[in-house]
Order: sequence, then structure tokens, then C-alpha cells
Amino acid sequence: MENQDQKGKWLSSKEAMAHLKITGCELMHRRERGELKFEKRGRAYFYFFEITRN
Repeated sequence: MENQDQKGKWLSSKEAMAHLKITGCELMHRRERGELKFEKRGRAYFYFFEITRN
């Protein structure tokens, strides 16, 4: 799951919902539309968020 070329962090579904301030249903819809980079491990989904510096 870790890739040295990417700058970011993998978050669990619960962490991603809190980060985006959305419900689980909206998280699923965004995943299905291809708006989020994700991986499935067993029955759990993990979402990749890039770290942006200002």
C-alpha cells in the first residue's frame, strides 16, 4: 500500500468520512464514480489522500 513516489496518506473509511465531512453513503458514491483513489483489503476500504503544502 505504501508507495515512495506518492506523498500522501491512506485513511480508513471512518477516517476518510471525518476528513471529508461526508456520510458513508456519500463516500461509497464517490468511490463508485471514481472520484477517490482507494484499495480494498479484505472487507475494508482504504482511501489515499495526497498531502498538499501551501
